Amino acid sequence: MIQELREYSNNIFFKLLMGVIAITFVLSFGVGGFFGDRKEVVAKVNDQEILLKEYREAYQNRMRALQQQFGENAEQFAEQLNLRQQVFNQLIDRHLLLTDAAELNLIATDLELQDYIRKQPFFQQNGQFDYDTYETVLSQNRIVRHEYETSLRSDILLAKKQQLLGAGLVINNREVEQAYRNDFEKIEVEYVYFDPQSFIEITTANNTELRNYHQEHPQEFQTLTKFRMEYFTISADYYKENVKVREREVRRYYKKYAENYVTPSEIKARHILVKLVPDAPEKEQQEKRKQLNKLLVKIKAGSSFEELAKKHSEDGTAAEGGDLGWFKPGEMVPAFEAAAFDLEAGQVSEIVQSPFGLHLIKVEERKEKITKSLDEAREEITVILTENRAEKRLNEDLDRLSGLAGESFAEEARKLNKDVLNSAWFDSAQVIPGLGSASGIVPELLRRKPGEMGVWKRNPVLGHVIYRLSETKKPETRLFEDAKEEVLVAVRLDKARALALETAKKVLSQVQGGAVLNKLVKKHGLKTENLQFTANTRFLPNIGDNTEFRKVGLHLNENTRFGLSINGNRADLIHFKKRTLSDENAAEQKDKVRAQLLQNMQQALLSKELKRLRESALIEVINPVFRLPGSS
Repeated sequence: MIQELREYSNNIFFKLLMGVIAITFVLSFGVGGFFGDRKEVVAKVNDQEILLKEYREAYQNRMRALQQQFGENAEQFAEQLNLRQQVFNQLIDRHLLLTDAAELNLIATDLELQDYIRKQPFFQQNGQFDYDTYETVLSQNRIVRHEYETSLRSDILLAKKQQLLGAGLVINNREVEQAYRNDFEKIEVEYVYFDPQSFIEITTANNTELRNYHQEHPQEFQTLTKFRMEYFTISADYYKENVKVREREVRRYYKKYAENYVTPSEIKARHILVKLVPDAPEKEQQEKRKQLNKLLVKIKAGSSFEELAKKHSEDGTAAEGGDLGWFKPGEMVPAFEAAAFDLEAGQVSEIVQSPFGLHLIKVEERKEKITKSLDEAREEITVILTENRAEKRLNEDLDRLSGLAGESFAEEARKLNKDVLNSAWFDSAQVIPGLGSASGIVPELLRRKPGEMGVWKRNPVLGHVIYRLSETKKPETRLFEDAKEEVLVAVRLDKARALALETAKKVLSQVQGGAVLNKLVKKHGLKTENLQFTANTRFLPNIGDNTEFRKVGLHLNENTRFGLSINGNRADLIHFKKRTLSDENAAEQKDKVRAQLLQNMQQALLSKELKRLRESALIEVINPVFRLPGSS
């Protein structure tokens, strides 16, 4: 239950996030260097301005969504998606669509806005819209009401624009049936992978074959590019000795981040839940309340709350006697949280209603709020400010050093009182003594010429590397004698691949002529595997994304039971077994398929419409960060 309560509480925030709705303003979220001088206007769409504030909020919303989905990997996914540019482009698209909607005289009326807000469950009490709850939810999430409502109006307009684009679209039954089969018709096969490794032991190669292969494939036996460089390292610690933190800075920091020095109150509680939907009939509500009242009487008479929870609670914590563990403010839905935090240790609540139903709550322990004083926090704050100042100075020096020519290297090392070290020859597979794996710096060195200077950024604690490339050795083909063992492996593997393919073709011919597949498989020391997939299954277990395998498998049937899939160096003999298409929930699934096809067509029309709007609009990208290469 605690997970459901927390997820519901998070859902309120999540639903507000996902509509590009104005939410908690974040003044700094790690993009200071990214934005440079932080211009207020980042772009203009016709005569409308897109503000940095607007971009910042939209970006932060998307990042929160990624963090919920991918956790600590969110930053990596954001970089792979090029999220910054993606959000920027979406803001431009939003402005274009809203402008077009206005030109079409589309409007979002007050009644439509009110109806939308009233239907949101997180603004309701007992199944009815409650204005105080509305104000409270917005306030708790630091949302300005008029900005929220303005954003909702825009969302309603965008929905109307998309509906207009999709007006008249018809998905015929044949399309639905085909798409349904692609999704739900399962093809069951068994297959044999003719693994070259199974044939490599029966291959041989003489010296002439090895020498010929070495001559014909010199690129397979080349050395890696090697480098030598001069370098020194510099970290944030270098600057800390010269940083002086003043008392007024400590006080200002403590005041600004006061909430960081407050440990919120926390309670450990149990509960008994009787499930009840918010809009349940009055009679059902009364019956559920009577049920809980009887339990409350027993509890007040001395019965064990824990034992009653085990017998009567209707959620996942029943087996643990309704134990919710410890939780802080903001982790439960408002009604439940308010009632729980009003109780002292040992007290039991009256009946509390939440979106999940009716609860009895017992608080077992409390931890009161603790505020760390300025004196208690002074040393910690001084360390933080010192580190921040040192990192700032470090980054300033790194930016300066990154722009210097190689001739300045020795002089800069002298200014920073750093001893210059000379590396031995190294390549990307080696370790540089004192620096670790060279794989991180090699991509930079490949872009530089001897004599050029650069900065290998790692992290402020480990230290960054300031280097000057001394020499580069280009890859060269290793002598046959030095590479003979690798050549032998390559030749035998090449022969094994050819033998595997030849055997696969031979076995296909034999089974098509009536031979028993399992006997042939055992003869060659191979094995069969079973597999089910649909036309839309992309990644096949133990096979991966193999388009040819799917294509061959999908074309097999009762009349043509065997096929050979050849994809690169992989050969699979596929044996068709059966096709199955369940009738269970078919009508419901086809309705979903039809809706998805309609949505896909609407999205295609929307993309086409956005292309038209972009071609006719005047879009001026003011912040250079968002200018694509080649654009002005």
